[in-house]
Amino acid sequence: MSEYKEQRVHKRLPLRTHVFVEGGGLSRIKTQTMDFSDGGLFIEGPQLAKLKIDTIIQVQSAEGFENPPVLNARVAWTNRYGAGIQYLLDEENFS
Repeated sequence: MSEYKEQRVHKRLPLRTHVFVEGGGLSRIKTQTMDFSDGGLFIEGPQLAKLKIDTIIQVQSAEGFENPPVLNARVAWTNRYGAGIQYLLDEENFS
């Protein structure tokens, strides 16, 4: 029996959507998500899989919306498929 303890705080929603990602030494690339949660998302891509934990990146929808917001995020973990990122929200802007 595995001793692995689930560390996720938020339930994930499987949702594939296109996003632009840049920062952490990456030029702006278009890739896609695998899932979303209240705390972050998983983004596919071999370039993302190579980023170091705690790297700050910017994520923006690539689905054709006019002036989509740019979210700051940090790389929380990586695997061979991409990176799990955590949103870095400025809570003062939501008060």
